[in-house]
Amino acid sequence: MLIKDRPKLVIKKTGVERVLDVTTCMLFIIFTLFFTHQWMTLPYEIPIHFNMKGEPDGWGGKWIVWIPLLIALILWIGLSILEKYPHTYNYLNLNVDNAERQYKNARFMVNIMKAEITIFLMYTTWMILDFSSQKGADTHQAWLPIVLFIIVLFGSIGFFIYRSFKLK
Repeated sequence: MLIKDRPKLVIKKTGVERVLDVTTCMLFIIFTLFFTHQWMTLPYEIPIHFNMKGEPDGWGGKWIVWIPLLIALILWIGLSILEKYPHTYNYLNLNVDNAERQYKNARFMVNIMKAEITIFLMYTTWMILDFSSQKGADTHQAWLPIVLFIIVLFGSIGFFIYRSFKLK
């Protein structure tokens, strides 16, 4: 079915989607306020990249730590807009009978991804903040949350793709 031929349905967000949106948004606001408070105490040069051992191997000005938060905000807004147009996503075997189920599934996937990415980028900012404030803290397992994030993100995408096949 071509995109222009797909039904454009108005589907209300589920309670879970609304709770996830509000929770992620509130966490982002609280974290940004906390970060703004802590930012003044950061040294002028902070680690901006870590090797696989968790040791900093790249340094930059403290203003650079705002970039993950800015990216999180832009992605959150962009994905929130994308959620409103599930008829434009790519589907396999979409038809009039399963369109609503497929749209809900795909929209929920985008909602979950939005929360996962936002939380990960907040964690990245927190990790840089924590390392900078402790003057060389032990970060030998700093890679573990990154691997966990990748597993969770691709695991949830895989789950929703599998679910879309079941919703034919």
